Amino acid sequence: MYPSLKFDDTLKRFGLADAMRRAGTVITAYSGGADSSCLLHHLLHWCRDNGVTLAAAHVNHQIRGEDADRDEQFCRETCGKMQIPLYVLREDVPALAAQSGRGLEETARNVRYTFFDRVSEELTGSPDAAVVATAHNADDHLETVVFNLLRGSGTRGLSGIDPLRDGRFVRPLICDTGEEIRQWCADHHIPYMTDATNADTDYTRNFIRHNIVPQMEKICGNPQRAALRMSSLLRQDDDFLEQTAAQYVSGDSVSVPRSILAGLHPAVASRVILHLYGNAVRTASGSSSLEEIHIREILRLTDSDAAETSLSLPGNIRFTADRHTVRFLPNGETAQKTEDGIVFTYPDDGDVFENERYVIKFSHENHTNNVQEEENIYKLFICRTFCFDKIKDVLYIRYRRPGDTCVFGGMTRKVKKLFIDRKLTAEEKSTLPLILSGGDILWIPLFPPRDGVLANGNEPGLTIAFYEKKTF
Repeated sequence: MYPSLKFDDTLKRFGLADAMRRAGTVITAYSGGADSSCLLHHLLHWCRDNGVTLAAAHVNHQIRGEDADRDEQFCRETCGKMQIPLYVLREDVPALAAQSGRGLEETARNVRYTFFDRVSEELTGSPDAAVVATAHNADDHLETVVFNLLRGSGTRGLSGIDPLRDGRFVRPLICDTGEEIRQWCADHHIPYMTDATNADTDYTRNFIRHNIVPQMEKICGNPQRAALRMSSLLRQDDDFLEQTAAQYVSGDSVSVPRSILAGLHPAVASRVILHLYGNAVRTASGSSSLEEIHIREILRLTDSDAAETSLSLPGNIRFTADRHTVRFLPNGETAQKTEDGIVFTYPDDGDVFENERYVIKFSHENHTNNVQEEENIYKLFICRTFCFDKIKDVLYIRYRRPGDTCVFGGMTRKVKKLFIDRKLTAEEKSTLPLILSGGDILWIPLFPPRDGVLANGNEPGLTIAFYEKKTF
């Protein structure tokens, strides 16, 4: 077996070996250059020794014309000799970039990672089951750190390239420099192709590599090692802050109590915001990100005295805040996505209705015996028992409509005015459920039920319990 540079140590130190063994299948990104050729040879022997399936994936971005075709042919021939299955994608990346309005480098990256998922699905039946190995090295890591530094990135950006990302993207050569890798290839007679565009300093990363890094080397000798040490420390700090922020975000939630967000340290609050925003973007099937200016403004609005406020964000997302809650939703959506109609039918849809703010439970048992227990769990608990003879068998839940009225206390009342008088926020108005029987409003929780429908004494009836969640 070939000497492994820092390959074996990197696999153990960062848990890459465990990730590859668990997956059982590794796809290595193979461009034909020195780094990916070195990685291909190391992975061939490691995968054979560990009973892991190895495949290679090559993308011809059609950026460099005949040179790109030459690299593709080299990869085909090399994998054929090594008996490694090779998957090839030919994609007109310049045309895609022009169509999407994105940069060439970003478009090429998206094409590659989408292709890796397709290869994974073909090999394993799942787009994310296989581990993907890329040949990023210590030079790439340093260039990424410098690039992010110049952009004003925080701890995540200065952490550079993760040795292990999302549990499935591994970088086994991240601790080896490009010079060390090329020397290893020369010592072991490993052929590789050279990309002439790597010398083009019109590309920002190439400018950093050829102009900035040499000056850094004059100061500290080995800036690659220094950057790796710094990033390792920053990654620990960032992981802790991320874990702390995650405690305030439940699953795919897009909201959090305003008082909680306002009380957090900005380092944690900013990460909570990013989590919530990310969930909203995924809900809208979009792809976008926030910048520091957006986060600062969200924090300012959250801390302000405004009872209700909002802010448009990238990705067609809107931030809103009322007295109780901050929320991130696609533009045009309210907290509850419904048509102007019935959203729940009892008993057809079950015994429990729930939205992001409220819960309603229907039961033939009396809940009043559990008042103390329910009050400990929920912010608000109201329980009413309705006479079977006064209501229809089928009940409906919907949200308010223009012109809605209900009758209690001997008077017909406009729902709009009831909500205004109680000083409900816009969010509360749009999410408070209305319970209907026979086309009329039976009960709006927070207000009295319709006249003459409550059960008396031991009269048999249907119990409806209303809960407001404590997170609001």
